[in-house]
Amino acid sequence: MHQFLTDFVTLLVVINPISKLSIFLAVTAGQSPQRQRSIALRATLIAFGVLIFFIVLGQILLGALGIGIESFRIAGSLVLLLFGLQMVFDKVGKSTPDSQVAGLSNTEIAVFPLAVPAIAGPGAMLAVVVLTDNDQFTVLEQAQTAATLVLALLITWGAMRFAAPILKLIRPAGANIVARVMGLILASLAVNGMVRAVIAIVHGASCG
Repeated sequence: MHQFLTDFVTLLVVINPISKLSIFLAVTAGQSPQRQRSIALRATLIAFGVLIFFIVLGQILLGALGIGIESFRIAGSLVLLLFGLQMVFDKVGKSTPDSQVAGLSNTEIAVFPLAVPAIAGPGAMLAVVVLTDNDQFTVLEQAQTAATLVLALLITWGAMRFAAPILKLIRPAGANIVARVMGLILASLAVNGMVRAVIAIVHGASCG
């Protein structure tokens, strides 16, 4: 249960569904509700495919490049830390200019900018690789992380599906507060990840 909660909080904070609301509304402005729903679903499915790819092959690619998982964990945690700090300090709701998405099909908008990099961004890619480390987690635990990812993405899809009423309810100030709190949580998780990686490296050196 503890691992499930850790994975869920990490993925939910990294993906940060609330911060995607304004982006989603910006790139689907003027579209029919039916097309907005289609784009939200496609973006979620594409992001799921991208992140599952990193769960399955991410560590294999690292091995081929000769990069140790602890080194990757430190680098990934550092990126997550910077990502979290950016969420805390940056302006919430930065969106893609309308000119960049004008005339694009549903799938094209779903792929960019929604699926990548809004949902399946660098932070999320790094997070799923670290959370499914083959040296630390069994296949069953990795499957549980994948299931946790599905849950986080379902919440993200729901947020986009009901983006307009949610933003109307919490207002920009509410979205601002939520994004900054989630950024602080993500920064804390990132620091914890770096500390654990350093401890593992020191422990491995002492045992060796």
